[in-house]
Amino acid sequence: MHNLFSHTPEPDYVAPREADPFEQSVIIDVPVDQAFDGFSDSVHLWWPVAEQSVFGEGSHVAILRDHLVEESEDGEEVIWAEIQEWDSPGLIRFHWTLGDENVGSNDVDVKFEAANESMTRVTISWEQVVDQQSDSVNAFTCDWSLILSRYARFMGGAVHLD
Repeated sequence: MHNLFSHTPEPDYVAPREADPFEQSVIIDVPVDQAFDGFSDSVHLWWPVAEQSVFGEGSHVAILRDHLVEESEDGEEVIWAEIQEWDSPGLIRFHWTLGDENVGSNDVDVKFEAANESMTRVTISWEQVVDQQSDSVNAFTCDWSLILSRYARFMGGAVHLD
């Protein structure tokens, strides 16, 4: 019991990981099944690779089997996310890691819901987990507002309901 009130160092403290929830939606003038297909099957046509990619302009984004990947012009590939759930045409759930759990991760849900007979509300929700031990300056994080706006433009533009 000689250490009972000693001045031994505190054990390493690990702070809880912080998380910030976000959600953004857009309404597009296409049925739900077409909205889902435009997002999933045509991601290579609308993803803003110049601003939101590892390899930059000329790279190719695709959903392959159960991953979202980016491929460089030289054939180098990086896995951005694992597909956790695929419920066509209503939901795609990604576990976003950019191939490395050490940079922090977040879960991204993309929901497709009928806004009326011919329009679809597409909602992207995510919770950005900040890893205290990662180099956040070098971490690649997605600008989901930009990504959603590029997708909406590809699908014919956002509809503003009053």
